[in-house]
Amino acid sequence: ALGRLADDNDANRIAIAQEGGIAPLVALVRDGTDWQKEKAAKALGRLADDNDANRIAIAQEGGITPLVALVRDGTYWQKENAAEALGRLADDNDANRIAIAQEGGITPLVALVRDGTDYQKENAAEALGRLADGNDANRIAICAQLVALVRDGTDSQKVNAAEVLGRLADDNDANRIAIAQEGGITPLVALVRDGTYYQKENAAEALGRLADGNDANRIAICAQLVALVRDGTDSQKENAAKALGHLADDNDANRIAIAQEELSL
Repeated sequence: ALGRLADDNDANRIAIAQEGGIAPLVALVRDGTDWQKEKAAKALGRLADDNDANRIAIAQEGGITPLVALVRDGTYWQKENAAEALGRLADDNDANRIAIAQEGGITPLVALVRDGTDYQKENAAEALGRLADGNDANRIAICAQLVALVRDGTDSQKVNAAEVLGRLADDNDANRIAIAQEGGITPLVALVRDGTYYQKENAAEALGRLADGNDANRIAICAQLVALVRDGTDSQKENAAKALGHLADDNDANRIAIAQEELSL
């Protein structure tokens, strides 16, 4: 009931916190039945949504530790709700970002991206993006784990990790730089070259976002793709040409970089 009252209603969020509702919800996440944990995690996420005072209060009441535990070891719904709550706690709050990382929250969130259901992946991806925002240590840890999945994961894990790297790179140059520094460009190009249909789609999207507004990434990406067009197998040439077309679409800087790489051959 508290979760429903708090949903998209900041006056109710404030009232629930003022009436002392946060501490018992944290207690339920920590010590309740499975059903209570699931519903309390959902309620805390709604209380934290767009309300920094509640984010701070949830953290002060010790809510981060049991939420991380649910993401790691909870039931289907507990994981989904706890990931959503952690993402909302991390939104525009660096103290919470640091606390979530210190409690070991990054690795189980990456695990949900890797192997979770669609909704778990969605909530975990959102949480990882917020944990990385404005926090270099988190950004590096998150990008390193996702790049490793793109390089060495199963087929489905590669699909999911490439998608989340694309999200992290979207309109965020610090994340673009971190992904490149963690070696993310080469395995994404490898997916474009030899991956499954969805791997290619997500990798091409990620590479386009990595190149957007970042000259160093643009040059590195275009050079590798142009080399594939020149020297790859027939299917690799086709895939690389499609990716270059995606990069060039409505982007003059990418068009120029591609042309320069072609002239240098």
